[in-house]
Amino acid sequence: MAKKSEVEKLLKEILTYRGDIKHKEIKDFLEEAEKEKKELEESYQESIRQREERKAKEWVKGYNKWKKDHDGKN
Repeated sequence: MAKKSEVEKLLKEILTYRGDIKHKEIKDFLEEAEKEKKELEESYQESIRQREERKAKEWVKGYNKWKKDHDGKN
């Protein structure tokens, strides 16, 4: 009877330990996923900023060309 009790106690400890390990793994996974999500969002925002910067430069370049072509023709 004492052996059965010890085995049950050990089994319970093993299951608790296993649960703790799974919890830590899930926590680590979620932290890593959140970190990657943040990095992707930052990268996306930077690409938007660069696109807007290019659009502004292209607009100024186009305007300057138009102005040069139309100066003195009025």
